[in-house]
Amino acid sequence: MLRKDLLVRQLEEFGKVMAVILGLKKQHDWDKFEKEIQDASVKFTNIDIKSVELLTETDFEKEILNHPTLLLDQKKILADLLFEKLNFFAQNNEEEKYQNLKRNCLGLYQHIQNNHTENEFDMNVYYKLEILKK
Repeated sequence: MLRKDLLVRQLEEFGKVMAVILGLKKQHDWDKFEKEIQDASVKFTNIDIKSVELLTETDFEKEILNHPTLLLDQKKILADLLFEKLNFFAQNNEEEKYQNLKRNCLGLYQHIQNNHTENEFDMNVYYKLEILKK
């Protein structure tokens, strides 16, 4: 029960952080946007998102998808942060970084969807997968 309460509080806190990130995106304040995403990634997943952006598909699978201590909820958080980071690369016309991150983000969302129990369905994951497949 204590663990569940901790996860609920963490997800609520992440929701507040995402609201800030989305506000910065809307304002096109890319410096603060990048910093907020970096800080959120370290805080909620203990992973430096800038290093994740540079991973090849093979390294991404080894270091993120098969990470020994990264929980599924943390992978969802990381996926959402990476998804938002795609906007940054698109706005700044960084096509190579965009395509690399898109491929890894798609792989992460597919991994999340495939690792749900049969009683779980995450609409957010479903729609982001649809967007990334286009």
